[in-house]
Amino acid sequence: MNIAKELDQRDQLILAALENNARIPISDLAKKVALSATAVRQRIARMEKDKVILGYTINTQKPNSATSIDALITLTLTGAFCTKLKQEFGHWPEIQKFWSLAGDLDSCLLISTSSLEKLSQLTHTLSDHELVTRVQTHIITTTHVDR
Repeated sequence: MNIAKELDQRDQLILAALENNARIPISDLAKKVALSATAVRQRIARMEKDKVILGYTINTQKPNSATSIDALITLTLTGAFCTKLKQEFGHWPEIQKFWSLAGDLDSCLLISTSSLEKLSQLTHTLSDHELVTRVQTHIITTTHVDR
């Protein structure tokens, strides 16, 4: 199924509105896209059935998000050992995401810490691991798009 061909402009407007606010009342959404509430419900149901809409979620603010330090840590490993590292470090609450990569780098971690000192401790722990040959830390200064 080619999803792009099956979604018309109103479907795309519905998706954009839901991405902005998944709790928008159907009546408000219907006004935005110039359709009846029934038609909007049917389109949403079709997009859910066709797996265009995979689910609904919420974003929450973490208690210390205003003061947290976010960083990307990239790792070069001695081999394909991301699974082993996940077993050893995956429980760290500071790890928000842990990806395996294809290319020159083997993995990337999105880290959120309360201080530069804590970030430094995490980086050193990773650097000291026998499977890790290189660690690069990139502190995130500004988020321009967050979807």
